[in-house]
Amino acid sequence: MRQPLTIETPSLLLRRFTASDASKMYCMSQEESMRTWLRNQVYTDEEHAASALGFLISKYGPTADPRNVPFVLGVQLRESGELIGHVGLSPLFNSVEVGFAIEQSHQRKGFASEAVRAMCAQAKAAFLLPEIIGVTDPKNFASQRTLLRAGFIRKREQVMKFQGEEQAAVIFEFS
Repeated sequence: MRQPLTIETPSLLLRRFTASDASKMYCMSQEESMRTWLRNQVYTDEEHAASALGFLISKYGPTADPRNVPFVLGVQLRESGELIGHVGLSPLFNSVEVGFAIEQSHQRKGFASEAVRAMCAQAKAAFLLPEIIGVTDPKNFASQRTLLRAGFIRKREQVMKFQGEEQAAVIFEFS
């Protein structure tokens, strides 16, 4: 499957990570929203962030498929070139899950839903994915609104292993 090198939207450029993104990713991982909702993406230091990015970068090979390995892109503002977050696809059960984060200073501007919508639309075609799901904590209303604005439909609530522990989660599906 041919993977997109970049995905352009009216406001954003979704692009492959580079090693030079580690410092920014570390800083974003320290924000309250990341510590609350994406605990497994909080890094202890810049070296830890660089290691995580190195893993993600290593998965960009020509045969990579988000049904088997993560495919994560940086979210960059088109106008300024500033990296403001990430959006990606990862295997989950027999499906593919979308994940995303936008740094706090750029939240509530529609960037997350714009990035998620673009990534999912492109990935469905590029990887021939039958479905993409979104999974949120039942209390994470901001992420739920983002998924709905990005074209997802709320399907169900279920108990599952989520963020490293067995807990309730809300499942959405990209339509």
